[in-house]
Amino acid sequence: MNEIATTDPVVYLGPEGTYSHAALLKFFGSDQACIPVEEIPHVFDSVQDGACRYGLVPVENSSEGSIPQTLDCFGTYELNICGEVMLRIQHCFLVSAGTGMQDIKRIVSHQQSLGQCRHWLDANFPTIDKVTVASNAEAARMATVETGTAAIAGKAAAEIYDLSILEEDLEDVHDNTTRFAIICKDDGEPSSKGKGRNKSSLIISTRNEPGALFNALEPFKNHLVNLIKLESRPSRKEAWSYSFFVDIEGHCDDANIQSALNDLTGHALEFRVLGSYPAANND
Repeated sequence: MNEIATTDPVVYLGPEGTYSHAALLKFFGSDQACIPVEEIPHVFDSVQDGACRYGLVPVENSSEGSIPQTLDCFGTYELNICGEVMLRIQHCFLVSAGTGMQDIKRIVSHQQSLGQCRHWLDANFPTIDKVTVASNAEAARMATVETGTAAIAGKAAAEIYDLSILEEDLEDVHDNTTRFAIICKDDGEPSSKGKGRNKSSLIISTRNEPGALFNALEPFKNHLVNLIKLESRPSRKEAWSYSFFVDIEGHCDDANIQSALNDLTGHALEFRVLGSYPAANND
């Protein structure tokens, strides 16, 4: 259950009608005021600068993997994760009124959505151009004004932009889910500890030397901490050095996690706890 409530607008990757918008309303409620921005870094900028207390960003998709731009922003900005929400993604094939399958000249959508519908696209439109755009809502807008353009987006975008749905459930994996993070500044408040399952996220930076990754992971094994995500990204500090994004089960106040973090310090590894928060349900 979401324990974060705010009367202030929440910034998200827009425009209205994106899956980020749907995830925001699912987490904060249908009456939540919100501010759309055009790029993921703009969400981080708004929270970092204090224009908004909370922001929402996509982190990973169950079939296409992590969003590299989001991970890189976590490495650049001094912001925390204070919550998460899972959103079931169901893609629709949208066209303007009077347009049929035979009229399609090109298909537009976000890169992740095109990847999530790869098999359907190959089976139905193998020779039609697939064009990447900034968001699914932008794709829907383009379909309203460009003859022969179809968009892959959600039902909310179809309603907002008055488009017809020719096909539903295009996604190749039918439990296709995207995880979104609620980001905030570290304002000295204790991190939330839910009554159910909790999750913590960290960034660990290692030197380019033998055993570096082993040293980073061994404390979690020794203290029986379950790792549920591990992904590397270039640290951008020096060539061939990496930062590891780690999700673990539990709260950083838990004794075994405290012990694991103390051991990480003993290995002289640089790490930053992004936050502890109630784990979202896959519903």
